[in-house]
Amino acid sequence: MRLELDQRTELAAQALMVLDVDDSDYQTGTDIADRLDIGPDYLTKILAPLIREGWITSAPGRGGGYRLTKSLVDLCVLDLIEAVEGRVDRNRCMHGDSRNPPTELCRLHDPWVRARESLLRELEETPLAIARLSSPTKGE
Repeated sequence: MRLELDQRTELAAQALMVLDVDDSDYQTGTDIADRLDIGPDYLTKILAPLIREGWITSAPGRGGGYRLTKSLVDLCVLDLIEAVEGRVDRNRCMHGDSRNPPTELCRLHDPWVRARESLLRELEETPLAIARLSSPTKGE
């Protein structure tokens, strides 16, 4: 069993922390990429889902860049995971495939559902703002 986040999700969280430092001005993609120690092209891919969600905005040209448009207090960890990695399938069998017919639940189905719901509840109740305390970026 693997319970881990995609590297893109971690980088997206770090980018949000960088943007949260000074949310009044646009920060250049180069500056953000340097802080995260990634290339500017990869940064664009990391920020794309956050732009689609309306959490950040981008402006081209001189004086442009990226700016946070939502408070990290209003977003939860699960919001970030689902924005970057896609919606969590709450009905999926713990095997992750169709080893059991839909009418037959595996023997660990009930404890798995309870554990998954507990984890998702914790992620829903944890604001992204708390990550400021535990997610250092390059240079900090």
